[in-house]
Amino acid sequence: MIATSGKRNISSPMRPLAASVFWRVRAICPLAAGVVCACVTPVLAQQQTATSNPPATPTGQAALPSGSRVKGSSVVYTVQPGDTLDKVCRKFSVAAAQCPQLVFYNALENKRLPPAGQVVYVPLTLLPSQARQIRLIQTVGDVTLNGQPVKAGIRFDEGARIAAGADSSAVVELEDGSHVKVLPQSVADIVHSRDYKAPDQTAGGRIINWIGSKLRLLQGAVEATVPHKQDTSHVGKPIEVETTTSVVGVRGTEFRVAAADQYVPYDRAEVLAGNVSNINTWKNSEIHLDKGQGAVVDPNVAEMQAIALLPAPQVPAPGMVLRRPQAFYKFSPVPGAVAYRVIVADDAEFNNIRFSEKSTAPFADLNRLPNGVLHIRARAVDAHGLEGQDAQSTVDLRAPAWLLRNASVQEIQGRPYLLWTAIATEDFAPLPDPTTVKVEIARNRNFTQPVTSLTSTGLRVKLPHLPPGRYYFRIGVDNDSIRNNEQQVFAFDMPSNLAEMPYNVLLQPVN
Repeated sequence: MIATSGKRNISSPMRPLAASVFWRVRAICPLAAGVVCACVTPVLAQQQTATSNPPATPTGQAALPSGSRVKGSSVVYTVQPGDTLDKVCRKFSVAAAQCPQLVFYNALENKRLPPAGQVVYVPLTLLPSQARQIRLIQTVGDVTLNGQPVKAGIRFDEGARIAAGADSSAVVELEDGSHVKVLPQSVADIVHSRDYKAPDQTAGGRIINWIGSKLRLLQGAVEATVPHKQDTSHVGKPIEVETTTSVVGVRGTEFRVAAADQYVPYDRAEVLAGNVSNINTWKNSEIHLDKGQGAVVDPNVAEMQAIALLPAPQVPAPGMVLRRPQAFYKFSPVPGAVAYRVIVADDAEFNNIRFSEKSTAPFADLNRLPNGVLHIRARAVDAHGLEGQDAQSTVDLRAPAWLLRNASVQEIQGRPYLLWTAIATEDFAPLPDPTTVKVEIARNRNFTQPVTSLTSTGLRVKLPHLPPGRYYFRIGVDNDSIRNNEQQVFAFDMPSNLAEMPYNVLLQPVN
């Protein structure tokens, strides 16, 4: 079912401008609590080319002190009696040469402010700002920063490019505490990470810090979690994620952004919590997405639709054991799905992501992953390429189950021996050498009455003289190729006279 959200074309009064000015949809402004929209922002071309790291344009709505509000990349200012354009610029420390941008941004007639009590908007890009470093808090596998291998624990500056290779991922933490996960085979630029300063007009002119960040997704996908901040000394702005055709941004939410690829030719956004704005920067249009909705951006079509995400699939209960070479994770299909994605991480927070693959069936081949407990997210993909709600579980990935084949006890020259014909996996593949067999002998099933322990690198081990009665053999192997700590248990009834024992007593595993 497709639900269409309100869509509007974004426009601004287009009066004659100097040749050095162009217009782009870059900003996001508030409509209501938790909802943001797009605004057209004038940018001076000369200023754009004058620096390789232009100031950020943090956007969206945040909980601000003393009644302050935000429109797009701007701070709201209520005009006071006697105010002039120059006074407002001085109040906000806007350079005189840049003061005309307030005219363009607010479409002021004859450079005159509106009457006292009405508002004007001061773009954050005109305010004093300071670059803030980004923290790299998690890395898995092949992660590079500006083309160089990198590990978690460092800080770096805006303008950097971070890339994650196959079966690799990274998590960066921005100044406001937002976490952005760079998924496998993804590339993103950290365009801006800035702290802007502006006076709080209703609190004695004290300076408020406005934190803002922007990422540009070049390949693959990112997932962002943007927390609400209670500390009003640093007012967090929503991060923006920009793709070739769109800008997605919001504060206090969780969302995904994916770039066009060989499977889906359009950029996509999916909302898991809160509300976001998705802006088609080619057609100057935007749409508001709520929790559980997504949208695709076709650069040739202005109108976008809010599409309900597919529900989470039903997945196996946590703790399911999978063994190589049959470590195939399977789950229930979802009506309306044309594909499925499975993401695997070492941790429940999915910061250490080491696997992210899409297939046409509810299935994933996990054989190349390491042994251990792995966290799984599975989701369905609809015909638009939007990925649905997550189902989460765990699997216990193990090496191939080994078997002591044809385990038996045999009397040889008056002594009992434990023998076997081979050590192999369940599919009868022999274990590569060297393999050490470890045998523990006890009088009871839970091995609280041990008798002795033995080892062998061959196909038999000599048993000690054992009084008549039932014994339990717990057998394990040491083999570098499987690193498997599992054990097999067998039971054996020792006769009072070995001569009365059959030639070869085949042992049966005990469950």
